[in-house]
Amino acid sequence: MAVNFSIIGGGSIFSPEIADLIAQNIDIFGRVNIKFMDIDEERQKIVGGLCERIVKKSKADIHIQYVPTYEEAIDGCDYLLLQFRIGGEDQRIQDELLGRKYRIPFVETVSVCGVSTFLRSYYEIEKIAEIVKAKAPSAWVLNFANPAELIAEALYRCGVKNVIGVCNASTRLLQFLRVKMQFEETDNFYMNWRGLNHLAVVDSFLLNGEEILPQILDRLEDYESDRTPFPSRLCRQLGYLPNQYFQYYYLERDIIEKEQKELKVRSQIVKDINAQLLAEYEGIDYVPEGLTKRGGSGYSKTVIDTIISLHKGDNRIHYLVTQNKGAVTELPYDGFVEVPCVVNKNRVLPVAVEKLPEAAAPLIFTMKAFEKMLLSAVSERNKLKLYQSLMIHPLINCDSIAGPLLEDILEENKEYIPESFYKSELKK
Repeated sequence: MAVNFSIIGGGSIFSPEIADLIAQNIDIFGRVNIKFMDIDEERQKIVGGLCERIVKKSKADIHIQYVPTYEEAIDGCDYLLLQFRIGGEDQRIQDELLGRKYRIPFVETVSVCGVSTFLRSYYEIEKIAEIVKAKAPSAWVLNFANPAELIAEALYRCGVKNVIGVCNASTRLLQFLRVKMQFEETDNFYMNWRGLNHLAVVDSFLLNGEEILPQILDRLEDYESDRTPFPSRLCRQLGYLPNQYFQYYYLERDIIEKEQKELKVRSQIVKDINAQLLAEYEGIDYVPEGLTKRGGSGYSKTVIDTIISLHKGDNRIHYLVTQNKGAVTELPYDGFVEVPCVVNKNRVLPVAVEKLPEAAAPLIFTMKAFEKMLLSAVSERNKLKLYQSLMIHPLINCDSIAGPLLEDILEENKEYIPESFYKSELKK
């Protein structure tokens, strides 16, 4: 019996990495069907062509199919992978240019970018959730479209039973630490990673039963990697390793100054990299080294490793976005968090973790309150709540910014947002 994968956003630059990893693990899966769905047919053709050549070269028993609709993609799937970008690269660029306009720290999921991306994505999520419930109610939905936590929680609140968010941040940090601290993937280790997606902390790292976080912090160098983009003294003073996205809060003024000086925003650079990769994809039969230049490198391994555990039931620990269920006692029980999870056959069990560090907790609480209000705003089509979410966000919470920024967000995203947002006015 075949294992059925469906990938919405199949034209993603990372799809060949997924196909390659499935092929490498074909002994675990047996026969595999992969359905790709993407609204950009030309891009899907290029990416799919590389996927086909990778599969052919591997001689794995994998059948690839292309479908034009959500319904055809989702029908009968075992694993649904979401990696779409509603609005594409150009809309992401507009998000970041708004961040620059209002002198707010910004990147794909931070501040205005996270708000706009989720606004565009949510109404597609509603459609996808209804189809999953009707055509694949037992499927596992693995979301790695950003903002990963908000989209995963939205899917759950729309009635999808088995949904988790997947991020490469923990995987990439572990890669960095393995080299720095000279240990292997096969060593016995546990990283006390917990918080929210793109806002998690590590204040304990056990290696073969020994606590090594003090050594990690002592050896840390200033701005040593893209995983640790901080002055090393900051981490030592805090007593934990912050996820790299903390830089937009802990180094806010430095980030603003840097972003205002850059000739291009990050999304414009990413668009150029993607174009180069797509050109390269047309003539090769392997995943190119250049893919590591993209910020999403490592997502595919995290996704496939998690699916292997769901398929085999090997009780491995993975760092995932899932419903809290009391794992982080200070955060809402039914909200989504990012924590270590034991993944068994068809089950994801969040691990109960210690309380958040006192220095990190207030920011994490505030961001969860922002997420809760934003989710309510988009699901209710409520402009007032959307404004209130901006006022909660610690990088925006100023009326002279929130009001005009809200109007700009709505204007830039008219094509993707229900008309009801435009019929309501803020209170006078």
